[in-house]
Amino acid sequence: MNINERSLATMSTLNAQGPRGSSNHADEHTEPSSTLSIFALDYKKHEDLKQMLDSNKDNLKLEAMRRIIGMIAKGKDAADLFPAVVKNVVSKNMEVKKLVYVYLMRYAEEQQDLALLSIATFQRGLKDPNQLIRASALRVLSSIRVPSIVAIMMLAIRDAVSDMSPYVRKTAANAIAKLYALDTELKDELVLIITKLLADKTILVNGSAVQAFEHVCPERIDLIHKNYRRLCNLLVDIDEWGQVTVLNMLTRYARSQFADPNKAIEDEQKSFYENENEEKANDEDDSLDRKTYVMDSDHRLLLRCTKSLLQSRNSAVVMAVAQLYYYVAPRSEIQIVAKSLLRLLRHHREIQTIILKSIAFIADKHKQIFEPHLKSFYVHSNDSGLVKRYKLEILTTLANASNISTILREFQTYVLSADKDFAAQTIHAIGRCASTISEVTEACLNGLVALMSKKDETIVAESVVVIKKLLQINPSQYSEIIKHIVRMVDKVTVPTARASILWLIGEYSDRISKLAPDVLRKMAKSFPDEETIVKHQILNLAAKLYVVNAKQTHLLVQYVFNLAKYDTNYD
Repeated sequence: MNINERSLATMSTLNAQGPRGSSNHADEHTEPSSTLSIFALDYKKHEDLKQMLDSNKDNLKLEAMRRIIGMIAKGKDAADLFPAVVKNVVSKNMEVKKLVYVYLMRYAEEQQDLALLSIATFQRGLKDPNQLIRASALRVLSSIRVPSIVAIMMLAIRDAVSDMSPYVRKTAANAIAKLYALDTELKDELVLIITKLLADKTILVNGSAVQAFEHVCPERIDLIHKNYRRLCNLLVDIDEWGQVTVLNMLTRYARSQFADPNKAIEDEQKSFYENENEEKANDEDDSLDRKTYVMDSDHRLLLRCTKSLLQSRNSAVVMAVAQLYYYVAPRSEIQIVAKSLLRLLRHHREIQTIILKSIAFIADKHKQIFEPHLKSFYVHSNDSGLVKRYKLEILTTLANASNISTILREFQTYVLSADKDFAAQTIHAIGRCASTISEVTEACLNGLVALMSKKDETIVAESVVVIKKLLQINPSQYSEIIKHIVRMVDKVTVPTARASILWLIGEYSDRISKLAPDVLRKMAKSFPDEETIVKHQILNLAAKLYVVNAKQTHLLVQYVFNLAKYDTNYD
């Protein structure tokens, strides 16, 4: 292409585009600026969905509702579509109507004023032939938290509990708590409705009925009496979250209605030893026969019906059963919960934390059921801080004379962890083991003293604090350890650790009468440069040495007091 041809091509292109000025001028009239276009998009947000909802074609409405429900599922806000959606509640297309009610259940509480305008439509929905529509209408109605419609809600719930569909009755049971929150004066009427729901023979209703009972009248335990055995027998068939509610209620019921089997057995054994020396053997036998504990058949029914739920896939159900066994099962039967709880430790980290917290609570009273599973509580490198803490607590609780050597070997590894907080917690765990198991106290003290030579300030400080507590148990037995700690005062730089060592010297100065004055002399030299907490303990040491050996330490003590008198810290 020659120069002339290129020029012609360029000119034709410019002519097609028009003059530059006219193009800009036209843009000003036909296209908004970039800033205005942003506002225009925002202004026309969801405009296509609104048009689809306003159309006369059911397929467009259905597509729009599917997209809206999809947005809600992704966490996007679709509240601005409420006016356009609520109009379609009267749609004759069943699929559209179902999705409209799903939307309304989500936003009825937020858009109460607009929802109130359609309340007549919701009331008509309560009479719909389709059970899903009736249930959805009741759910939307109960989501409008406005006191002015309490009477309408009450009437709707009263009708719904007599509905032929168990799904509608279940929805009515779920709505009771919402109505009670709006008006507590309706309690008496709601109790009558709950009584009817508790007697419902459909497993779909039972869980929600018990939940309504727990919200409105948990003190009316008499309502459970005639339904107790049926609830126990149907428990395995109720939905998982309904099982949790029923289990918690039955636990409370059993604790208030049945004798504590463990206390009864203890009383029986106590009675046996008290009556052992009685003169009349026949009277003694009669007394024992009267006091022999036999578990109530209803109590045994509860334990038998809940045992299988320990295999549930739902961790909340397993924990609810474990709680029930903890409170109402004989001590000889509670061991069956151990393996089920340990199985849950393979779940997500959040579940692990809650399970370990529960195990720590149970192990405090029934440690024997977890002792065979010690390795399940060993700490792993990828455990969270809370999981590590609870595992340490459990290992410390399970420690006894037979397994302490294994636990201490495990603790030796933990002390070297890069996680300093965890290492510090391990040192405190070692201290707790040493204080409860006298056979290993000396070994633990020697190990803690060895840790004082570490370069890590946190490890040294925590070791000294724990040693200080352990020495208070029996100081006369550990004089050599005290002397060894005193000799390390120059090497320790952490203020908390130095202060603890000085406290030990002052507390047991009568056992180290030759070393204590020399330590005070060294501390007097460094007094101006020490931290406040250390200065306090130097003064404490000086005062104690003056009381014990005034003749030898008089001048040194006076010097320390003068340093303190003119110290920059007036405290």
